[in-house]
Amino acid sequence: MPIEIHRHMKAVYGDGCMDVKNVRKLIRPAKSCCASEMSVLDGHRSGRPISVTRDENQCRVDVMNQENRRIKQRDIALKLGISHERVHHIIETLNYRKFCARWVPRQLTNPMKEHRKTVAQELLNSDCVEK
Repeated sequence: MPIEIHRHMKAVYGDGCMDVKNVRKLIRPAKSCCASEMSVLDGHRSGRPISVTRDENQCRVDVMNQENRRIKQRDIALKLGISHERVHHIIETLNYRKFCARWVPRQLTNPMKEHRKTVAQELLNSDCVEK
């Protein structure tokens, strides 16, 4: 059975497919229990939970990025006392990206859109625009 499953996987994924040994490891727990008891969801794991991506740290990173658009991830990590990897994850979660050495939101916020609309209306209504 594992060899047959592996053949089907290899036909679909080609050389990037896992080997038969790993397919056997995945099938072993499925054979030992009935289908109704088997779960494909991640179970509880031992170890330290990722708690540094809490809302409070996300808010703090967001505030730091808005106060200083040129701040480095390393500096944020040092100030908050969290890892560089977690800071990177939070920044991705907040949809920031680096542009000309500044952190900018990926999308315009509603206040930004309103400001642009107001400025455009003022320009259209002013005498500076040639008709």
